Amino acid sequence: MLEKILAEKFRKTLKLVFSDISNQQDRRDEQEFVKDEVRIREKLLTSIDTYPSDVVLDDDFLVAAVDGSGTESLVTLDDIRVHLLSTSTIVLTSNTHSDSLFSPIDRATLEKEVGEQPHVDAHWHSGVRNDAREKMAESLAEIYPLKDIISIILPFFRDYTDGKITSISDFAGSEFAPYTERLREMRSLISRTQVLTNTTVHEELRKVSEYAAVRHLLESDLCPKYMLLDGAMSIFMHFVRHYPSMPSGFMLRDLCSLARQKNVILCAVSKNHTIPFAHRIANVAKDQLGEGAKWFCHLPSKDDPGGGLHIIEERAYIPPMLAVPYLFSFSRDNRPSRIDFDRVWWLKNVFVAGDPKSTRENEKALFREIEFMSRDARWYGYPVALALAHESCKLSFEDLRIAKEIVRDVRHELGFDDRKTDSYRADYNL
Repeated sequence: MLEKILAEKFRKTLKLVFSDISNQQDRRDEQEFVKDEVRIREKLLTSIDTYPSDVVLDDDFLVAAVDGSGTESLVTLDDIRVHLLSTSTIVLTSNTHSDSLFSPIDRATLEKEVGEQPHVDAHWHSGVRNDAREKMAESLAEIYPLKDIISIILPFFRDYTDGKITSISDFAGSEFAPYTERLREMRSLISRTQVLTNTTVHEELRKVSEYAAVRHLLESDLCPKYMLLDGAMSIFMHFVRHYPSMPSGFMLRDLCSLARQKNVILCAVSKNHTIPFAHRIANVAKDQLGEGAKWFCHLPSKDDPGGGLHIIEERAYIPPMLAVPYLFSFSRDNRPSRIDFDRVWWLKNVFVAGDPKSTRENEKALFREIEFMSRDARWYGYPVALALAHESCKLSFEDLRIAKEIVRDVRHELGFDDRKTDSYRADYNL
């Protein structure tokens, strides 16, 4: 294979691929960006007025973050896979009255409120028999701390219908009336049954594990000002029923609703994102604001003043359902990141109708604090709480190797048969 990769034919193949991308995709996107560039430059992009390094806040605040990791194949037993999940909750205090900014709160205090950290869990799943959806629903119901299905689903419908649906009885006469009974159980919330691959199942288990950790924190006596999630606030909708096609979509809106009740700013940050032309927006920021400027750029939806951007007009899930995305950069050494806010919260606390100047002032105050919590030299420009959560929960290859060895030991202890738990390829030295 190496000789094929090193051959000139492979280079020619790559040239054809990249030329095709340039001719079809890049050229079209460039035409769309030209339509947005002036608006981005003049109305959507701005710099951040940062706190001085020696600032002492009148009120220090807590910032929390949750991240998760795992593997879909801790062990494979015929058609059954055991999923390993790990989540980590980090809570820091801004701590400007001392020399140690954004230091972790006492570990004993944290674990008393949200349980042992990081949290490790395992679930099994079989996608071959006809019980794939039932088993997945069983696992999700076990993971998520809110057990009443009606309480899980109502926040989405309340936000989606702008308050027209606040109880299950309000479904009568609405477009959702035919699905009322299906919305009463976890199993029926999983409507993407045709794509329940091992990867899809694992992604849902992992996401719900992270959401469960967030809910535990929001229900605790700890009261962070910010609650950070790793990823985006995207909700995958059923194209016919017009509600989330997986339980995690409902659970995300449940978290948004609970965060608003608790006066917590819930946001999702993603380093790897699908925002088109992020590099061009960064170049505009460099030209407009200067080489080392720290900036953010609102990515409006069709419902915002001026409408949505041409560059995201046909992009799936951008902007996300019921969320407001921004691009931001706090360091010229890193590519721009994305941050999503709950749109219901944003309309109440950031957006001021008919007053773009006040809206911009609210945005600047928000990003001023987010930049302040992103100054750790190890991950400069990225919120330190999320970085610590990632470091705490991630599973290395060595971690997984040892975990699999323990799997074999546990099976022997339980007296199970000695069928191999290694990959079948191991038999053939592959």
